[in-house]
Amino acid sequence: MRGILPKVASITLVAAAMTLAGCQNDKAGTTPPAGPAAPTGNGVAALTADEILQRATGALKAAKAYHAEGDIDLDGQPTGIDLTVDGENFTASLTSGKAKVDLLDVDGKRYMRPNEQFWATAMDAPKAKLLAKVIGDRWVTAAEGDQSFAELFSIGSAEEFLKPTGTLTKGTEKQIGGVPAIALEDQQATLYIATTGEPYPLRIGGKDGASQVLFSDFNAPAKPIEPPAPAQVIDLGALSGK
Repeated sequence: MRGILPKVASITLVAAAMTLAGCQNDKAGTTPPAGPAAPTGNGVAALTADEILQRATGALKAAKAYHAEGDIDLDGQPTGIDLTVDGENFTASLTSGKAKVDLLDVDGKRYMRPNEQFWATAMDAPKAKLLAKVIGDRWVTAAEGDQSFAELFSIGSAEEFLKPTGTLTKGTEKQIGGVPAIALEDQQATLYIATTGEPYPLRIGGKDGASQVLFSDFNAPAKPIEPPAPAQVIDLGALSGK
C-alpha cells in the first residue's frame, strides 16, 4: 500500500498543472501539458497461455527474492502457506488444521520441523507422539537419497508452484492489487500474471473460491536464510539406523 501521501501529492500536482494550463491557454497557439503516461504493457497479453506461463515462470525464477502467502489445496487438503524465497534458498510454513511443518532449504540442504499432528498424518498416533517427544522442536533431515518429503519441498520451485493441471487457457484481464493482469486458467485454479513491468505471478485462486495465494515483495531485500545450528538438527536416517 502506497499510503495517502502520494495521493495528496498527486492531487496537488494536478491542481497546479490545471492552473498553469489555464494561464497558458489565455495565450494564442498554446496547448495544455499532457497528463501522465499510462504504464507500458510488457506484451504477454498477446501471447498464448503456455507462452505467458513460461514468461511468468522465468520472471519468478529471475527474481532475487519474493514472498507468497495464502491458502492452497495440497493433496485435497486446505493448506495455509507462508513462503519466502531468497535466491536458491527458501523458508516456508505449511499448516493444515492442527498439523504444521516448517521447511528450510538452504545451500542445497533440506530441513523440516513438524509438530506431532503432522507426524500423525504419516503414522499411527502412538508412534507420532513418541517421535514428536524424541525430536522436540528440533529440525530433522531425511536420510541420504530419501525422497519421502520431496513433494513438500517442491513448493520452493517456481516451475512446480506454477505448474498447471491439465490444459491451460487464457482468461479475462483485470487489476490485481492495482496492477493490470491477465488470467491463466487450468482445471483447478486461476493464475493472474502482470501485464506491465515484469510478468510476475500476482495471485493464484482455486476454482472453489476457498483458496488463494498472493505473491509480493519481488526483489525486496530479505532476511538472510541460514541453516539451523547443528545441535538443533536430527538426522532421520541415523535415527532409523539407515
